[in-house]
Amino acid sequence: MSKSATILGLLFGLIILLLSTVDPQTGKFIDAFLNWQGLLVVLGGTFAAVLINYPLSQLSCVWHGFSKVLWSEPSDVSQTIERIEDLSHQKLKSGILVLEKQIDQIDDPFLRFSISQMLIYSDDGLLMASLRNSQNQINLRHQQCQELFHNMASYAPAFGMMGTVMGLIIMMTAHASGSSALVDSEDMLAGLMSGMGLALVTTFYGVLFANLLFVPIAGKLKVLSEAELLKNEVIIKGVQNLKHTHSPILVRESLLTFVNERTKEKLAHGY
Repeated sequence: MSKSATILGLLFGLIILLLSTVDPQTGKFIDAFLNWQGLLVVLGGTFAAVLINYPLSQLSCVWHGFSKVLWSEPSDVSQTIERIEDLSHQKLKSGILVLEKQIDQIDDPFLRFSISQMLIYSDDGLLMASLRNSQNQINLRHQQCQELFHNMASYAPAFGMMGTVMGLIIMMTAHASGSSALVDSEDMLAGLMSGMGLALVTTFYGVLFANLLFVPIAGKLKVLSEAELLKNEVIIKGVQNLKHTHSPILVRESLLTFVNERTKEKLAHGY
C-alpha cells in the first residue's frame, strides 16, 4: 500500500495545482505559471549543484530514489520470520547442509547473504561482524540517498530565489541602455512584466519541487529504509538462532519480539 499512497499523493497534489492555476472566470489555464526560463533556472541549477556536490557514482540515487518510492513496498517482516522458521524446520530435520541447497531458492538478498556467511564462518564473532558490517553498509547507502534528496530540497528554493533576483534585475534594467525619453512605454511595460513573471514563477517552482517532490521522497525513502533495516535485524537474529540449532518454536518466538501485536496476530492465524 506504500506505493499506492505515493502515487495517490502525487495525483492529488497535481490535481490541486492544476485547479489552482485555472482562471475561475474563464476556466482556462493561466499561462503565467508556465515559464521555461524559470523552470530551467530551478531544475538546471538544482541538478548542477548535485553534480558538484556528489560523485557521478552516487547520482544513480536520483533515479533509484524516484523509482523506489513509486514501486517499492516496505519490507514484510512477517514473511521473513516465516521463511526463517521454515529453514529451521529443514535444518532440524535434515541437518545444516540442507541450508546450502536452499541458498539459491532464497529471494531476499540479505537473507541469502546471511545464510552463506553462516555456512562459511564457524566463529560467532566473525559471523556477527560480517553481518553487522553488511548492515552498516546498507544503512550508509540509504542515508546517502536520503541526504541527496534533502539537499535537492534545499537547492531548489535557493535557485528559485536566484531566479527572483534575476527577474528583478531584468525589471530594473529594462531598456536602461537607451535614452529614457526614447523608450516606448509599452515596450518598457512588457519588459517589466516579463521580469516580474520570471521573478515570481521561479520562487514558485523552487518551493513546489522542494515540498511536493524532494522532501517527501526523502521521507518515503527513510520509511522504506527503516523497514528494511528492521527486517535485516530479524534476519541477523534468526541466523544466529539457526547456527545454534535452536528449535523452530524458539526461533519463531525470539523473532516475534521484533514485531508489533498486529503482526503477531497475523502470524498466529497464518493470514
